[in-house]
Amino acid sequence: MSAAKIVLLVVYIILAALALTQGETTVGIWSLRILGILAIAHLIETAVYFKLCQSAGGSLAGHLVSVFLFGVLHVKELKAAQGIS
Repeated sequence: MSAAKIVLLVVYIILAALALTQGETTVGIWSLRILGILAIAHLIETAVYFKLCQSAGGSLAGHLVSVFLFGVLHVKELKAAQGIS
């Protein structure tokens, strides 16, 4: 796993922790909003890159989850593995 993916996971964990522990505060509300916006954006990316995930070989579910979590970071890896620019 790349360093960028690890950093992104840490950001998700921090946002989730803030949303859970800060509740109705401004920080908690904005953390939850940011997580929601990221989830919607990554869901759209998952739909857009579905065919790329299908053609990548390996676990389709694994690729879809990775695109949902990491977005273009995983897409770049898939394209590099397939020799697509």
